[in-house]
Amino acid sequence: MKHVIIGASGQVGTYLYQKLDQVREDVIGTYYRHPHSGYVSLDMRDKEAVKSLLSAVKPDVVWIPAAMANVDFCEDNPELSYEQNVRAPEMVAELASKQGARLVFFSTDYVFDGVNGPYQEKDPVHPIQVYGQHKVEMEQYLLTHVPHSLIIRPAWIYSRDDNARNFVYRVLSELKMGRSVKAVTDQWNTPTPSDGLVNMAWKALQDGFEGILHIVGPERLTRYELTQRIAKAFGYSPDLVEPVSTESFQLPAKRPLNGGLITQYPSYRLVAGRDFEPLF
Repeated sequence: MKHVIIGASGQVGTYLYQKLDQVREDVIGTYYRHPHSGYVSLDMRDKEAVKSLLSAVKPDVVWIPAAMANVDFCEDNPELSYEQNVRAPEMVAELASKQGARLVFFSTDYVFDGVNGPYQEKDPVHPIQVYGQHKVEMEQYLLTHVPHSLIIRPAWIYSRDDNARNFVYRVLSELKMGRSVKAVTDQWNTPTPSDGLVNMAWKALQDGFEGILHIVGPERLTRYELTQRIAKAFGYSPDLVEPVSTESFQLPAKRPLNGGLITQYPSYRLVAGRDFEPLF
């Protein structure tokens, strides 16, 4: 099959491109803010550019891991968030659908409020910040207007990447400089490894799965526990991780506290050592 990945230079897109290339699929990757050799430069808000790319490639599948994912920036700039997280992917989905391509969209656990987590696919959404609201709007658009779409919800994505978009990298960067790391004890979630995420997403696509699917790691941890594990796994003292509350950061956007995702579909539950290589 032919694939186009919108946002192939991101944390998810990088692993997705590698996976599709590994299984010998025909794949074209795009980038926006982070140039990458061999990828196509694309602003997905540019309708003519998107139309030109899809017309030239004629993909069987269009993947959209691209997003404006800085939750606090989205909260302070709702118009920009709407352009990037709703209007642009809607337009991509519409053009892809018209060409007969399947659409795979990566959403977020932030569609839930974090009151009664962890959540299954069937649970009602209730976002508490702009980013989550816009992801819900995009999900609803796909469910209503783009038949056969696959909507994947991960949570707290992490990877082996050496870049500032990766939580593991940010933690290790501080520890290497001898600094302590503040981590909240009152946020619970299900950390999701990028390699496991894309492996299971590929399986779901091959299976013909349609609708909403939760793909997350097998454990539910606090951010504090997660950060301690990262420190210990890379040879640093867990004592360098300082426990704090979410409220102490005074962030613009609210965070789900009692959050996390689980899937109601047993065959799509990630297993360490089979679906991903554990980091910690």
